[in-house]
Amino acid sequence: MQKSGRIGRIEVENESKEGISEGSISIPSSLTRKETALLAATVETVTRVGPCEAEIKLLGIKDVRETKRKKIIERAAELLKEWDQKSLEPSEIEERIETDIKLGEIISWGPDGLPAGPDAESNPELIIVEGRADVLNLLRIGIKNTVAVQGTQVPKSVIDLAEKKSSVTAFLDGDRGGTIILNELQQLTKLSFIARAPEGYEVEELTRKQLIKALQNKKPAEGYIEEEYKEEKKTSESTVDSFLEKSLKKLKVKNQEPIIITLREIEPGQSIGLNKNSEIQFNLPVGELYDNLSKFKNTQYLIIYGILTSRLLSLALGMKIKFIACKNKEEDLRIPDQIFVYSF
Repeated sequence: MQKSGRIGRIEVENESKEGISEGSISIPSSLTRKETALLAATVETVTRVGPCEAEIKLLGIKDVRETKRKKIIERAAELLKEWDQKSLEPSEIEERIETDIKLGEIISWGPDGLPAGPDAESNPELIIVEGRADVLNLLRIGIKNTVAVQGTQVPKSVIDLAEKKSSVTAFLDGDRGGTIILNELQQLTKLSFIARAPEGYEVEELTRKQLIKALQNKKPAEGYIEEEYKEEKKTSESTVDSFLEKSLKKLKVKNQEPIIITLREIEPGQSIGLNKNSEIQFNLPVGELYDNLSKFKNTQYLIIYGILTSRLLSLALGMKIKFIACKNKEEDLRIPDQIFVYSF
């Protein structure tokens, strides 16, 4: 990334006291916001520097362009006030300024500090979305009565807010994550309508035209979720069962059912290990797996709802684990012949 100019010169300042070195790392980035956040989270996972144990904590991510952008917007607003030509057609610069003003309207709402539009509390109608980027995208088209749940667990504050509204619409991504949130919303609150992004798309990615179309095509909530979710779950389970059966048959696994059930029911962020008899040995958060996996020497089958890294794969090879199922694999990860890996 440094060769391509996406990462700049990395500066490290450190000092040693009483045999312990401490310091700071500054990494200039020209990546997108998502990529920069992912890079920061990845750096925090480093636990060794050379032969030494290490701990890295993120102090903050600063956008040095933000101050310049605010000054440009403020100056542009002053110039527009002085430019008294009301008949002038809106230019691209004016439209951008209007967009930035709308983006500035996003608020931090409720005890959980959730991203929301400025009318989320006052408007009798409410639109529930998944994340901050969804709220921003809807603000761009003038929709201000939104609130984001920020994850698959719906906060109680959102449930309480929905109870006060005359109409509540769930506008969610067109993927499995959106379906999970939709299912939970249906159980916890009374939805009036459901709108979904097209299959494989997220609300934050949609154009103005797609946003309007999705909201216009919203469906009554009654009877929608139960049928749709059950059908998706049934199809998903059928695919998992079929694929796993073939994979485990090649490995000559005698008792496949516990592995299939574990894979079907595993939650995001979990890691579960089973022995050669398909008995569960542990159930740990993915983040604690590397430091604890070696304690469970009888593990033969490993299922993780996370990313399989080369570091974790090396540890599994050393323990002679035969099978790993994972959410995703690290890019360009090489899988040796003595272990079977498949991502779901």
